[in-house]
Amino acid sequence: MIFYASECNFSTNSYTLSESESKHCIKVLRKTIGNTIEIINGRGLQLTCKIIDDHYKRCKVEVISLKEHPNNTNHIHIAMAIPKSGERLEWFMEKATEIGINRVSLINCEHSERRNFNQKRLEKITISALKQCKRYHLPIIDSVIPYDEFMNNHPKGYIGHCNPDKKIHAKEMDQVLPFLIGPEGDFSNDEIIKAIKSGYVPVDLSKNRLRTETAALSAVFYLSNLV
Repeated sequence: MIFYASECNFSTNSYTLSESESKHCIKVLRKTIGNTIEIINGRGLQLTCKIIDDHYKRCKVEVISLKEHPNNTNHIHIAMAIPKSGERLEWFMEKATEIGINRVSLINCEHSERRNFNQKRLEKITISALKQCKRYHLPIIDSVIPYDEFMNNHPKGYIGHCNPDKKIHAKEMDQVLPFLIGPEGDFSNDEIIKAIKSGYVPVDLSKNRLRTETAALSAVFYLSNLV
């Protein structure tokens, strides 16, 4: 089992797990003094540790060894409208983390039905998924950003929309670039035109009409094959 501690770094010699992580380690997994566990900091550092105090509220460990895992330079970045249901967004982030997403930007579009989300809860879901799938770099979750502002910051990429325009198939993508996914009501015509003029390539993710979170996860999957 892997435990998460963002405070750990290369100078860490010993560490006390948070109360929740301590409880899981000692009460749920029944680890005791002398047992070894792994800790990650979400920035590529893996620590192999030995338990020296098995208190269920403040489990203390001693660092035995450190290993750095470099981050891939090709980052999978999804910019998506916030799904109507918070559970759908959480489901997406859990599965996308397992597949390999590096960054998600939540954008407000003309047809957005929801314009905010619980960032702390989403980060908690992401950390749990990170530990489960044994990744070492925590995906970045950006604060909500207007569509136009995102376009100004990221002028090139891919866009998935429902208009019957000319598109490339997802399998034809040959670069890892930001991927725009719209709300349930799709992007407005103005937003689509603006993206294409800026340098975004329309992509066909499926012959079926997909929910926002399903389309976003499909984009993660296809982009992960290019990393």
